[in-house]
Amino acid sequence: MNNEIQNKEKTDDDRSQKDIALAVRISNVGFEMVFPAIIGVGLDYLFGTVALFVVLGVLLGASLGFGQLIRIAAKTDNKPVDPD
Repeated sequence: MNNEIQNKEKTDDDRSQKDIALAVRISNVGFEMVFPAIIGVGLDYLFGTVALFVVLGVLLGASLGFGQLIRIAAKTDNKPVDPD
């Protein structure tokens, strides 16, 4: 009986560690999408252009972010979670 409880606690800990790792990867996707646009704002200011580098940054960030989301979705297992 005691082993069952310990095994369940280990399973819950593993599941919450996986959930935290997934949340960190998804938040990194947000940074990947926003950071190139912010760099584009700085480059536009530096070179005196109007939204050229911002648009390029948004396109680059979106392509990197969506590519990363696709990789995350492909690695995520779709096994149903046991409510017990």
